[in-house]
Amino acid sequence: MKWWNVALTLVALVFSVAVGNAWGVVQYTVTDLGTLGGTDSFAYRINDSGQVVGQAIRASTTYRGFLYSGGVMTDLGTLGGSVSWAFDINAGGQVVGYTYTSEGAKHAFLYSAGAMSDLNSLISDGSGWILEEARAINDVGQIAGQGYSPSGQHHAFLLTPIPPGVLRLLHD
Repeated sequence: MKWWNVALTLVALVFSVAVGNAWGVVQYTVTDLGTLGGTDSFAYRINDSGQVVGQAIRASTTYRGFLYSGGVMTDLGTLGGSVSWAFDINAGGQVVGYTYTSEGAKHAFLYSAGAMSDLNSLISDGSGWILEEARAINDVGQIAGQGYSPSGQHHAFLLTPIPPGVLRLLHD
């Protein structure tokens, strides 16, 4: 084969890869995320690190929110009830969703550093809000969702974290 044939073949190969990617002709591999012992699972969000959140059916046929990270699906648990749903994840791996308490009340949660927290316990006791569902979290930790406002109406909410030092100053 002559040198110009080799060069032409290389140029054609590089061009086809570049044009294929530019025109959106991309191939994908499929990864089965598995379940939590049941039959079904549903993925809702993925962050730039490839962590995925969603819900899966357990062997007991109850739904649980999950975090898939590093090839492992983790059951996020509940706040005392039997079901939970995970809807969003930020770049820091913080997950939001909702679950039921042991009393049967629907509560929004934040899952961070391996622990689930009731978002109602992270706002002022006197706010009058009942936070039911957390649907989105951004990379600075702001959380959007829905709940009952102090007037008893169903409203959307936005939670903005207060840095610990600022909170301490507010209480001093």
